[in-house]
Amino acid sequence: MKILVMSDSHGRRDLVKKIIQKHEDTAMVLHLGDVLEDISDMPPLFPDRKFVWVRGNCDVYRDDPLHTCVTVDGVTLFMAHGHSFAVHYGLTALTQEALRRGAQICLYGHTHVPCNRYQNGLYIMNPGSLSRPRDSSRAGYGLIEICPEGIMTSLVTLDGRVF
Repeated sequence: MKILVMSDSHGRRDLVKKIIQKHEDTAMVLHLGDVLEDISDMPPLFPDRKFVWVRGNCDVYRDDPLHTCVTVDGVTLFMAHGHSFAVHYGLTALTQEALRRGAQICLYGHTHVPCNRYQNGLYIMNPGSLSRPRDSSRAGYGLIEICPEGIMTSLVTLDGRVF
């Protein structure tokens, strides 16, 4: 199964829609918050995809969850925007919560800085920001593939560069 991961779209609904259209082979779309209005009306446009999202610090008038777990093909993904785990100061609280929940993949946003690494048995990904990248990073999103051979995570810039 292929999963599209995005975060921090901040009003760029056009980019959200374009990326979902581009990756028609993904079965699931995850949004890690800020601004959920960009994604919340997409499910009827793409009825063949499953959508899951969590609330970010800019989604103050919404009552969506701050974090959640999703299980796909036996793999548990922990999703959080990250602000409630103080990710600007480190990932310890976030990754400890993901491991406590039995996750193999930990997804977060908030910093607008992409991250894709494997540490202590946990895949950790921040797809960066679709619209407002920071720290010399490029705007982008993430892709996850879960298959019998294992898990593969990658980051993609809006210009199509994969890393």
